Amino acid sequence: MQIAISAPIKEEFQQEVNALFPDCQIAWMEEMDVAERKRAIEEADVLLSHILVGDLSVDELALLDRPKMVQTTRTGVDHLRMDQLPKGMHLYCNAGGWARGIAESTVGMIIALNRCLREQLMDLRKGEFHILGYHQKSLLEQTVLIAGFGGIGQAVAKALAPFGCRLEAISRHTPQSPLLAAAYEMKDWDTAVAQADVLVLALPHSKETDRIVDARVLSLMKEDAMIVDVSRAGLIDHEALVERVKHFPHFHVAMDVWWGEHDQYPKDGDPLLAYPNVIGSAHNAEMNSRCNEEAIRNALQNIRDFLDGKPVKGYIHKEEYLWNGGLALGGDAEGH
Repeated sequence: MQIAISAPIKEEFQQEVNALFPDCQIAWMEEMDVAERKRAIEEADVLLSHILVGDLSVDELALLDRPKMVQTTRTGVDHLRMDQLPKGMHLYCNAGGWARGIAESTVGMIIALNRCLREQLMDLRKGEFHILGYHQKSLLEQTVLIAGFGGIGQAVAKALAPFGCRLEAISRHTPQSPLLAAAYEMKDWDTAVAQADVLVLALPHSKETDRIVDARVLSLMKEDAMIVDVSRAGLIDHEALVERVKHFPHFHVAMDVWWGEHDQYPKDGDPLLAYPNVIGSAHNAEMNSRCNEEAIRNALQNIRDFLDGKPVKGYIHKEEYLWNGGLALGGDAEGH
């Protein structure tokens, strides 16, 4: 068996790769010329890439129907132009690879919003000192609905369980976990959202989930509910959310992801952040000193399971992303 690795990880992970795949030939593409890279892809049973665009050329991307498995080190794939990739490509994302940091950030955001920390900070900056009057809450009294129960959703449930909140989850297939007090399929979306105190968005951004939280859904939610989005901003109708936080001061929002990021992020900031009931981070919820190592090891283990005929994670049904513009091949993207 042959594994081609285009992700630039040799310096840090060569020994681990050799130990995990003693039965395989490893082609480190970062050291090869154009002809050698082409041959490595053509002969590979498995290819490990970062996010496809960036560490592979357009000509190399056209060859990705050759390997039996194309594994990425990142989780999201909505940056890709699926219509420009080979139809026969077997693509696997790094499901759960970045989950630990995202779960910890999710818990932190919920607690920060529950304790009204931004409202208090803004008052303190104005010289106002109030002990009471902040509509603070405890997780112990809340129902948390996790939308999307893959690696990230499951990690969020595990991180929240010690706080004693009622945990519920919803996904395409009925979530299974002893941590859950209730589990729903997406057909029950309205019912589940309406009774949640906290909605954690961990769904992939696809044709089915684009703006799944719109003005109608927001109107179903409790006036003092909370949304934490650690997936993609496209799951939410931006204009509707701004109106919601504007008119309902006890409705809280935490965003790790944004409708425009990097160069597309508004120079004067997102309008949401004008309101004290909103907090955010710069699409880095997963970041910590160990996150890259954990993610790479997760992707490598998925390859090992694939080669051993064991169940694998993260298979991408490309047709679900054909609606999305994504990036033209040869572009660049980041994010978990």
